[in-house]
Amino acid sequence: MAKNPPNFTPARRPGPRPGAKGVFEFLQSGDKLAGLLPAARRIGRLQDECERQLPTLFASCRALQIREGQLQVAVPNAALATRLRQMLPKLQEGLREKGWPVEGIKLKVQLLPSEPQRTIAKPAGHELPRDAVSSFETLAASLEESPLKEALQSLVARRRARP
Repeated sequence: MAKNPPNFTPARRPGPRPGAKGVFEFLQSGDKLAGLLPAARRIGRLQDECERQLPTLFASCRALQIREGQLQVAVPNAALATRLRQMLPKLQEGLREKGWPVEGIKLKVQLLPSEPQRTIAKPAGHELPRDAVSSFETLAASLEESPLKEALQSLVARRRARP
């Protein structure tokens, strides 16, 4: 009976993930890799320009390459591809105005690697003063039964429960 070899992926060592600076340093490390550096920088500038042209739509898309006047863009799903397809003339015209030789744009639906979630720091100083909570309580008492009254009562109860 043949025994199957263990199937596992070694754990990554803890530490910061290499960023763009690390990638560029790696590309500069050898003659063959150094030839890729101008192309990587060009695609990076193209990605930045696309994000400036269509910030909300292009945020989760990636410029892949520009070849023979055709820009290829990776899109994470078909729904976004449909929305982006409507904006392609605007994007193409904006890129041409900035000097990019874009004659057409092709969308390629493909699963993109997810970027790490950014932790959003809770803004400091959003605590309500005690007199504001009292004012909300007074207002809630003066209202007829309604969703607004219930919401104000809930807010007051949560604020009073805090230390």
